[in-house]
Amino acid sequence: MERSSLPNLVIRECLSEELQKVAEIEKLCFKDPYPIHLLAMLRALYPELFLVAIVDNNIVGYVSAIVRREQVGHIVSICVHPMYRRRGIGTMLMKEVERRLREMFSICTFRLEVRVSNTPAISMYQKLGYRIVERLPRYYQDGEDAYMMIKDVCIEKATEVNNLR
Repeated sequence: MERSSLPNLVIRECLSEELQKVAEIEKLCFKDPYPIHLLAMLRALYPELFLVAIVDNNIVGYVSAIVRREQVGHIVSICVHPMYRRRGIGTMLMKEVERRLREMFSICTFRLEVRVSNTPAISMYQKLGYRIVERLPRYYQDGEDAYMMIKDVCIEKATEVNNLR
């Protein structure tokens, strides 16, 4: 099991009173951050999939996901405070939200979009098993393209079962 380099890292559901801090981190991470009312809506829709990473009682990152009609877990946003990056926090947030999607919602296909210029994030997603499936032209407000990335653990499970036979 992969661990963060921060032994006191806690990942848990976000409380409503913590949304302002999440919004502040969102502004540090993105050119076009989600407004607090949208973050509140995402948390209200799927509180069990709106998670925060806490170090020394400080929120240092978050992830939000939703379940789409086509039974796909959509990672809407993930963000780690710039001072806490490259310590495994993003990976831990992703693994926990994927675990919850599998165990609570029986979802085994995950999807996300990422700026084509965000090579550190793309690298992390690829290490987690995501693959680029499509380039989305002018996806972001500033006109930058995005990659749609997919991870399908249903296929992995089917392969494991077949290998046991």
